[in-house]
Amino acid sequence: MSESTIVGDSNFCSGFLLRRCYAGKPRKCPCRHEDVSNPSGVTGVREETVVEKEILLFGGLLLDHYFSVDRWPQRGQDGYVVGQARFVGGCAANMAVTIHNLGGHPHVVSCVGSDRSGETIQRYWREHGLSQRFILETEGETGSCLVFSEPNGERTFLTRKGVELSFPADLAEAVLLCEPAWAGVTGYYLLGEEGPQILSCLERLHRRGTRILFDPSPLAGDIAPALRKRILAISDVLTPSEKELDALGGHEGGERLVQAGKTVVWKQGARGGVVQAPRERFSYEAEPCLSVDTTGAGDSFSGALLYALAQGGTLREGIVLAARCAAKTVELRGPHGFWKKRDGFSL
Repeated sequence: MSESTIVGDSNFCSGFLLRRCYAGKPRKCPCRHEDVSNPSGVTGVREETVVEKEILLFGGLLLDHYFSVDRWPQRGQDGYVVGQARFVGGCAANMAVTIHNLGGHPHVVSCVGSDRSGETIQRYWREHGLSQRFILETEGETGSCLVFSEPNGERTFLTRKGVELSFPADLAEAVLLCEPAWAGVTGYYLLGEEGPQILSCLERLHRRGTRILFDPSPLAGDIAPALRKRILAISDVLTPSEKELDALGGHEGGERLVQAGKTVVWKQGARGGVVQAPRERFSYEAEPCLSVDTTGAGDSFSGALLYALAQGGTLREGIVLAARCAAKTVELRGPHGFWKKRDGFSL
């Protein structure tokens, strides 16, 4: 394989082939727009959408190493690991699997290393029929995350960054050949040195009609202020948790975003959440469930909402679907799981 190769399927757009390496040139994307109404109810966004209703997910893919502990020790003290497991992870991965479970065909935008971890991720993606169109294999190591889970459900994360935060020109060029209806972006993806290049790509997509859902992530406060300002400017929908909302200026900051035409979905875990949009405001309840592992629940929520809006669902319909998908994820061990869509998981 060449130094940098985009691998994957060839059905992103009708008649569009994008299996790209340094030796080849991708064909021009045949996507076209048409004027339609905006049934989603999300205001402050363009009334134009893309026929294909494709979804891009900007976020790094890595491996999650889970360790269940009997208790979290005091600093400098010992503790015991009572169980461990490994999962393909990353916020974008969790969002992608939820959209896939609902019948969508999402495309994650991420680099993976030319190492064993990168091979594991690509094999996992292929085995589950997930799109690899914008997964770029490049030289370097794939990142990893250590997840420590306590009996009460509390989790602690320690991440080793890898090539998943890089954004080579080849990847940007490939992404810009198409015009997806929606793009989701995680705050983690903007923490690397190439955050400005990622933002430039997203800004170009947004100018061409792609709507943006921004899931800030717990480290939203670490995003460079200039980048944070830029991503907020182009975000049509934001899905922060309570702590993440603080990084965006708290309730006053959220109100300013709504006044600027954004839709803010304030996720509050088991207590449900609050939706603030320019034309409507309402609260929602969390779906009852048997809690097994809360990891990835917020990602599943955002992914399901993204899917619903891309399919033309209303904002309220999207929130109901998102809450159900988050509850389903909580009932599974690990950051995501594969399940068949059933009654209650349709718009």
